[in-house]
Amino acid sequence: MTGRSLALVALALVVRPTPVCALTAEVKPLHGSPTIFVDGKPQTPLMFFGWATDAGPTRIALAPAWRQYHVTFTAPEDNKGNCGVHIRVGSAAGTIWVDDAQFHEGPFRSWCADNRLLCGDWESDRPTADAAWTLFVKEEVGAKAGWEFDTESTHAGKQSCRITISKPGSAAMHVHLYQTGLTVKKGKRYTFSVWLKADKDREAEIQALHHGPPWRIYSGSEDSPTFEEFRLAAGAGVHMHSFGIPMPWPRPGEAPDFSGVDRAIEQVLRADPKALLLPRFGCDPPGWWYELHPDEALQFDDGTRRPVCVASMVWRKELPGHLRRLVEHCEAKYGDHMLGYHPCAQHTGEWFYPKTWEARHCGFSPAMRRGFAAWLKEKYGTVEVLRSAWSRTDASFDRIDVPTVRQRAEASHGLFRDPARERWVVDFFEYLQVAMVEPLELIAPVIKAATQRRKLVVFFYGYLFEISGLPLGPQTSGHLKLARLLGHPDVDIVCSPISYLDRGLGGIGAFMVPVDSVRAAGKLWLNEDDTRTYLTPKNAGYGRVETPQQTAWVHQRDFGRLLPRRLACWYMDLGGTGWLGGQDIWDNVAALRAIYDRHLTEPATWSPEVAVIVDEESPAYLACNRTIMSPLLSGIRQQLYRMGAPFGIYLLGDFVNGRVPPAKVILFLGCFHMTPNVREAIARQLPGRTAVWFYGSGYLSDRASTDQMSDLIGMRLREVTDPTVAMAKVTEATKPLTQGLSGVSFGSNQKLRPIWAVEPAPELETIARFGDQSIAVAAVKKDGDRSVYIGTVTAPAGLLRNTLRTGGVHVWIDTDDVLLTDGSFLCIEASAAGKKVVHLPSTRRILDLPSRKEVAQRAERIEVTLARGETRLYWLEDARSSNE
Repeated sequence: MTGRSLALVALALVVRPTPVCALTAEVKPLHGSPTIFVDGKPQTPLMFFGWATDAGPTRIALAPAWRQYHVTFTAPEDNKGNCGVHIRVGSAAGTIWVDDAQFHEGPFRSWCADNRLLCGDWESDRPTADAAWTLFVKEEVGAKAGWEFDTESTHAGKQSCRITISKPGSAAMHVHLYQTGLTVKKGKRYTFSVWLKADKDREAEIQALHHGPPWRIYSGSEDSPTFEEFRLAAGAGVHMHSFGIPMPWPRPGEAPDFSGVDRAIEQVLRADPKALLLPRFGCDPPGWWYELHPDEALQFDDGTRRPVCVASMVWRKELPGHLRRLVEHCEAKYGDHMLGYHPCAQHTGEWFYPKTWEARHCGFSPAMRRGFAAWLKEKYGTVEVLRSAWSRTDASFDRIDVPTVRQRAEASHGLFRDPARERWVVDFFEYLQVAMVEPLELIAPVIKAATQRRKLVVFFYGYLFEISGLPLGPQTSGHLKLARLLGHPDVDIVCSPISYLDRGLGGIGAFMVPVDSVRAAGKLWLNEDDTRTYLTPKNAGYGRVETPQQTAWVHQRDFGRLLPRRLACWYMDLGGTGWLGGQDIWDNVAALRAIYDRHLTEPATWSPEVAVIVDEESPAYLACNRTIMSPLLSGIRQQLYRMGAPFGIYLLGDFVNGRVPPAKVILFLGCFHMTPNVREAIARQLPGRTAVWFYGSGYLSDRASTDQMSDLIGMRLREVTDPTVAMAKVTEATKPLTQGLSGVSFGSNQKLRPIWAVEPAPELETIARFGDQSIAVAAVKKDGDRSVYIGTVTAPAGLLRNTLRTGGVHVWIDTDDVLLTDGSFLCIEASAAGKKVVHLPSTRRILDLPSRKEVAQRAERIEVTLARGETRLYWLEDARSSNE
């Protein structure tokens, strides 16, 4: 059964009417920018992501000093006399003191007059205390403990309870002090608090619960760090929330259990009654499913299996029914709060193949082989066509195999595959992408049908820049069918985290994806901003910032990516431990939201003079390594974002089809494979512009050819026999393109095979040379067109800046700082401390943001001294006349 057939099956599962509440969410254009509309009104797309936490024990850290701890919860049921409280301390030997325990209705108070606990202050005799409190010791696991009154160490009063553990159990619950007999009423809030200390630092747990069958923990969810973050976000005007929920996948004949779904959703609604919900959930089947279907799991080159193989037709047939039931449940019960749905699977739920960062190859399972064969049959139709395409007389749809690890690692032309002789390997890597995107095309219509097309569909996908750093190359990822996904009418939002490359203080905060192609397709792009704030652990890594001020600067820089393009974002507590738990963080977000609110309904003016063009089809023609793509697409972002001018990022197909707005300078990155039609379309669009061609541009078509590269870039190239000359050096810095770059070296320390040098010519401007003095980087200008060839896999920001300037682009800043602007909004972040000068294209009135305080009435430049990582936001307006 093909993916198309399965889509029809999925739609058949959802044709019956489903109760849907009135709320309608959709993405549609607002002055040309894809925008979220809720009940017909445009919304500022800033959100919060937090892990909604199930009720459970609250972990606490005890110390040798007295401290008060508490849990607050909303009772999920009526419980007359069987509500209890636990203090769990049994995981280590030692001494713990307990005093002034309280239980009362309402939010936390440090002291209450209506304490419902008996002997909570321990000011009694032993029989009275024993009647009120029980010390449970699980002796069958070896635990030994007892308690006594202590008159020497108390929080208040004359005595406290001292618990001595001579032998611990293996868990905190193996020694716990509890009291029951309490009554709670459904929907009311209650607080349990207690003063505790220990002879040394140790962990413990406290909780409130239904004490006795059916055991049910009440506390925990409202005391989780993310519960407070939901509240803080709501206080900042952020009511769109994403969070995790389970998707029930019961055994055949069993009913789905939605209790976990309900608990998560109701926790968010308790924190923010105005919440608009965009839950994330996994689509992988449970463990028992793999026992029934072992051939449907993904298989790796080391023999390991799991998770599900996305080519599995068994999984694809079962998934829509489980998905439909989940969506119907949410719509029927919470439909007036449901904004949309975010299905996830594979590596960290982001729809790329697991273990790709571990340099493991996948696709060896029977399910993948069957899927590959079916796809080839659909693509080629007959065995004769297949054999001709593969140049293999023995090829047959009945005997399709997948490439071995060695066949994936090697290539006929150094780092490049021969388009004819290795077509079958190229086909396999294309199918890896198809196999991943087909389930998304299956899922989206199910959600749309189950919600009567009233809710949003969101996917992670398209991480071309980020996955170019994979050890075995982006072709192993499954993420190279973004253009196809963007063409699907049921997909509303595409998202990814902010790049993990150089994302910290003074860093670039780059996109993983060609976001302007997403925008051009009418889809909304969403950044997942999981900044490691000052509230994260010291070892959180990935650009962790140290202070509240640094956190604000990084969030401001990241916001600078959003407004000009009218993009979306959720601020994420990835760890679920309070990363965003500071009021100062949400005060800053509220200020940023106010800026977005002010300009939401204004037409975006995003039309940069520079376009970066990338290709998601070319990686299939590369050997499996990171030699080319890691520096050329992933690493080069550190230079692109510091070249002093804004730029759009598009797929090659959009440029060929005329969907890229006019730009003065076009940079082609990783565009190795081009058909004759693509070359002709590019040639038609380049007159009057500057084209910058990086290593390998146009080397492949139906064959590998240096001549077709030369024809494309307008310079004669020759293949260099020495493969060790991938570093280029600027030897003369007196020309416009090399100004300020004397002696600068750049390139790759890896061997690039093949590698090309530019043949000398009278009209040629030499920019840099390889170590053998052959020309590595050069430019030629003819009839108003300029062509620049960079024969290695990166270039310094200074060279790119010079290239932009000579191409007629307005360069806003001459230093390697991070700047983004649409001509009205301007964001600058200092990569290094010092004085910064921003050159404006015309005289402007300058307003500081978010205050909107006037900085200058008529100015042609902004001069400001910044600390490293400091970010400033400005609004630029037409300058006032002198008599205004």
